[in-house]
Amino acid sequence: MDFDFISTTNMLVVKDGKVLVQKRPDDAEAFPGWYMLPGGHQEVDETPLQAAIRENFEETGIMVVNPKLKIIATHNHFYRKRVYIVYIFVAEDFSGELKESDEGKPMWKDLDDLMMDEKLYPDLRRHVRIAMEDKSDEIIYTYHKFNKDLEIVEES
Repeated sequence: MDFDFISTTNMLVVKDGKVLVQKRPDDAEAFPGWYMLPGGHQEVDETPLQAAIRENFEETGIMVVNPKLKIIATHNHFYRKRVYIVYIFVAEDFSGELKESDEGKPMWKDLDDLMMDEKLYPDLRRHVRIAMEDKSDEIIYTYHKFNKDLEIVEES
């Protein structure tokens, strides 16, 4: 069976106990109304780091400095014949002012409030927790299979 492999990125920008998120438009085709981390697809001519920095700036107006790769996640969506490799970076240094984009409205959310919000995309809830709790410099790898409702399917 053939699968499309898609390389994507997310940027977790942290400032004073707050996290930069986007509130997706309620009428968006993908992830309507959800809180998401800025990010997107890696282009052919760029590295995952370059893609993460570019996407974060395009979507939020914030230019990160020295982000660190924290998580590499494999997301298997076999029902769609797609496998996503998601590079999740963490940044604490940045410049710029928030600006809205077609992807959503950027905002700073209190980390504790965000983690309790039912509109935080479930997979991001897990990855934000992992990234914030782990204080090592090591990269963490995760691997999950999803169903069409975007729920993790436990292997039996």
